[in-house]
Amino acid sequence: MLQETQTDQKRVAATGEQNSAYDFSRCKLCATFAASPKYKLKNTTVYACATCDFHFINHLDSLPPAPQGDVTTPLDRKTREYIEGKLPASGKQLKENMLLVKRHLSLSGSHCLDIGAGAGLFAQLLTEEGAFVHGIEPQGIFREFAQQKFGIALNGETIETQHWQQGFAGFFDVVTLWDVLEHLNFPAENLQNAYNVIKPGGWLFLDTPRRDTLYYRISEWSYRLGSGANTRLLETLYSPLPFRHKQIFNLNQLLELVGKIGFSVTSMQSSFFRSHNKIVLVCRKP
Repeated sequence: MLQETQTDQKRVAATGEQNSAYDFSRCKLCATFAASPKYKLKNTTVYACATCDFHFINHLDSLPPAPQGDVTTPLDRKTREYIEGKLPASGKQLKENMLLVKRHLSLSGSHCLDIGAGAGLFAQLLTEEGAFVHGIEPQGIFREFAQQKFGIALNGETIETQHWQQGFAGFFDVVTLWDVLEHLNFPAENLQNAYNVIKPGGWLFLDTPRRDTLYYRISEWSYRLGSGANTRLLETLYSPLPFRHKQIFNLNQLLELVGKIGFSVTSMQSSFFRSHNKIVLVCRKP
């Protein structure tokens, strides 16, 4: 099923088609044609799969090819200042993520890939630990910021491309996906592609919002009690805007997925009660 859905992914990427090319009745997790509209929001619809209960919206981001050295919109002063203003808050979380990584291995001399590298801050933290770092970031503005701020050249080619799948097969000691899975068009395939570039015995670190939390259930109850009129809470969780949340896993779905791909879970953090709580997983490739 994963390979069948990945075929759809490659066709969408190759043709440049996006939402019109994908049949959203086909679950993006289990690939069965069992998904149907569950919550109709103002600007999008949340689909739920009758087979595996995966929740995702009927939207895919447009991701044109972006090789190294591509021409992007220049990073203007206002945008640079905005990104700079976000660094302290994100930096606090990323430093905690770094401590998690360092509890499992020494980074000095390790080959690391940060998928969804954003402004390049975690890539910079890895560099400071003596790692050899690669980063993937499809948004040109962030790549330019990382180059100017940290001197780090992030790659715009996403993980499913030949550049990574053939050029770096079984290469990396560490792959990280911090707040990434919920934003991806095809999260299951991206995890498989991440597995492919990790060397035997290598590590995967990720975090992503958890769906089976009290906040999510309250959002669902609010929608139902209002007969579909109260969408505000669900709209804080999903959005069709570029690079926003397209899907949210529950804990069992994510654990089953990483296990099916071949990872073993060595550490997990999560909680039911916190509002936008994340699942944090540490996985290892045999």
